[in-house]
Amino acid sequence: APPSTRSFAAMFAVSAPASALTARPAARARASPRRALAVRAAVSTVDAPDRGSVPLTRRDAVLGAAAASLGLLADTRAARALDVGAAAPTFTLPATGGGTVALADVVKANKYTVLYFYNQDFSSGCSIEAERFNQALGDFKAKGAEVVGVSMDPMDKHEEFCSAKDLKFKLLSDNDGKVSESYGADLKIPILGKFSDRQTFLIDSSGVVKGHWLERDGSMANVKTPAHTSQILEAIDKL
Repeated sequence: APPSTRSFAAMFAVSAPASALTARPAARARASPRRALAVRAAVSTVDAPDRGSVPLTRRDAVLGAAAASLGLLADTRAARALDVGAAAPTFTLPATGGGTVALADVVKANKYTVLYFYNQDFSSGCSIEAERFNQALGDFKAKGAEVVGVSMDPMDKHEEFCSAKDLKFKLLSDNDGKVSESYGADLKIPILGKFSDRQTFLIDSSGVVKGHWLERDGSMANVKTPAHTSQILEAIDKL
């Protein structure tokens, strides 16, 4: 049987810098409740890929565990590189279904744009998150909002993911990670490289960020339930 992602999480934890693991008890005791939320959020990202009959690969398990380890050690105070009131960085990326999608065009065509970044296709958490957005598409459209997903996965994996989950919205491939980085939504992991951090941005028709939620700092409601999509819809109602 394939090793569990939890075992790989433990492996990565012990390989972390000694200074991060041997902090004085007094220093650990001063950690804020917000930090504790961030730790729990990071641990929750350790998901086995949801590929049906396809077995969990060691790479996928390590990748998920590494993301959690990085979240545990990251300074969440610096996580919000782009926040409410800022202009959303423009970009054009390859999209599922062929061609490219320019953020400027999506923003111009809709009252609101829900731009969400996620770790990787087929991880169980990201699969459920995508399904929740898919289920709520009618509610978003009724409010004049279009949903767009972004990760660093290649287009062929995006197409496979969309087909497997019957997704009715576009997924964009940020293969070099530059767009994720411009939004402060990139995770850099030693040896394994980079992938997108789980964050959601609500952008209005003028291209201004009106809402921003991060899993790592506890501001994002649970993506495995309808709570996060409801959170965004409620934010739209308040604008």
